[in-house]
Amino acid sequence: MLRFLERLKPHASNAQPGQSNAEVVRHMYRTLLAREPEPEALANATAWLDSGASLDALHETIVTSDEYTGQHPLAHLDSVYRPRNISYFTYRGHYRPLGLSIETVNICNNDCIICPYSSQTRRRQTMPMSLFEKIVSDYEAVGGGPITLTPMVGEVFLDKLLPERLKRLRNSPTISRVSTITNATMVSRYSDEELADIVSYFDRLTVSIYGLDAEEFHIMTRKDRYQAFREGLVKLLRVAGPKKVGLGARHLKKRSDAEIDAWLQSIADDAGVERSDIRFGGTVQYANWSFFDTSTQLPFDAEWTPQPDNREQCALPLISMQVLSNGSVSFCGCADFDGKTELTIGNINDRSLGDMLKDERIRRLWNWQKCGIPEFCKSCSFHMPISALKDLPGTFADPYGTFGG
Repeated sequence: MLRFLERLKPHASNAQPGQSNAEVVRHMYRTLLAREPEPEALANATAWLDSGASLDALHETIVTSDEYTGQHPLAHLDSVYRPRNISYFTYRGHYRPLGLSIETVNICNNDCIICPYSSQTRRRQTMPMSLFEKIVSDYEAVGGGPITLTPMVGEVFLDKLLPERLKRLRNSPTISRVSTITNATMVSRYSDEELADIVSYFDRLTVSIYGLDAEEFHIMTRKDRYQAFREGLVKLLRVAGPKKVGLGARHLKKRSDAEIDAWLQSIADDAGVERSDIRFGGTVQYANWSFFDTSTQLPFDAEWTPQPDNREQCALPLISMQVLSNGSVSFCGCADFDGKTELTIGNINDRSLGDMLKDERIRRLWNWQKCGIPEFCKSCSFHMPISALKDLPGTFADPYGTFGG
């Protein structure tokens, strides 16, 4: 592709540059290329707009130019680097993920057999509010967007600062959506009024269902809290309503439709909601977190996701980057549970998120073909090939709505 100064020349005319369109061109250059336009480029682009060209056409001309694509770590990935998508993962000419995961607490009251929670070596802690504030401010500085408070390993309702954090997020005009996943067992710590206030700040909550009976729940979580879970789920549905609360089952047993419907009907009856309004999905297949020995047998009908042969670039780091409770920032938003792999790009206590996103390590991590596949990623069964996003266009506008989180 030609440098866009050359590409704009055919559109130039003898028209005098209009002041408003000239300012639009300058703004687009500053935003996308972080520089001022050359006088000739300014004149050509302004004349093009004066003659009726759309802003989208000028935007596409810039973002497909060699100068722009030479800066962007995703420019070589044709399946996602398309004019209609670029603005979602770019801010002022620089890469940014579609969303941000903030792990405000890496403490959990379950110890699930499919989760590496008990194997983490980092300190278990609640993130200080001052650190949370810096993360959010740094995210705002790179354009903001959706945030999930789902911990990498942990339970969000164990975070005693949760109400304060949610108010901070909702006071930000650049934070577009707030969501989380919870096991619901700690909902009881809040009154109905307190819970209603908390859930009002969320756009979406998903409850992880670790069993449809006490036996399955105990084997999955290694805890005897099925009744607390059930009561918490009912309370969430009653207070927040089924349109805001979704259910995601992590089964050990394959359940018939009749079993699931009967269980959901009992939950709906207790919550005082319509069964047909409850959104429910489930699985008996589990990822290895690049950690578990998948030759070991899981109980009942559960199984490990087949060992993958990961060669194509993974899409999931585009969906979300993760900031752990100690401030470590991982390129991976879904599997780097200890924050001590080659996917760790820094600590937000020491550097801004914006600086880390411009780091050369980001460019290398986004180019498996030239720079090699990170060891942690080679056997990860969370892996999703980036070409799959071609069939999921909603991902770019609503990453957590598409993938959960």
